[in-house]
Amino acid sequence: MRSCFIYFIIMFYISILTAQNYNRDRWQQPDRILDSVGVKPGMIIGEAGAGNGYLTFFLSRHVGDSGLIYANDISRNVLKEIDLRCKKENIANIETVLGKITNPLFPENRLDMVIMLRAFHDFTEPVEWMKNVIPSLKSGALLVIVDGDPDKMGSGHHHFYTREKVLSIMKQTAFELVKMMTFLEKDTIYVFRLKRNH
Repeated sequence: MRSCFIYFIIMFYISILTAQNYNRDRWQQPDRILDSVGVKPGMIIGEAGAGNGYLTFFLSRHVGDSGLIYANDISRNVLKEIDLRCKKENIANIETVLGKITNPLFPENRLDMVIMLRAFHDFTEPVEWMKNVIPSLKSGALLVIVDGDPDKMGSGHHHFYTREKVLSIMKQTAFELVKMMTFLEKDTIYVFRLKRNH
């Protein structure tokens, strides 16, 4: 009986999130993000800081049955939400990965891309994390950061990093900026790749 009640609560929570996500889609434009960074069918992508899976399921649809998404987070509870939705909707191309603060623990040499949506500003050890994600990347893989831009959102959003701060942090890593896109209403997209000597 208790397990049925817990299941009902989780399903109710997911339905609320679905309604909230519909409103978010209008300004977040997840499909446009994925198109702009080159997500294609068959790709294997690691999503860092997946949370409750807002972007995860857009990624799943974009890569299709021939692709695979590794949805990473440091919270076991949010990953359970993703697993539950995958089971409910019979989605087979998403695998959850419980990571650490300094290491996403993605499988080695598997990923065509790593992407994170509104998660980078929460990383407490971003330079170390970037070092530890490298073994999971295939040759030529991209690393994409999509994060809130305080210059676009005005006061009250200082928990997000400025563009200068994001680039300053990433200069301490083995990654170099390929391009930066600013078409989103609230966020900026940064596309990186490993420097040639790595």
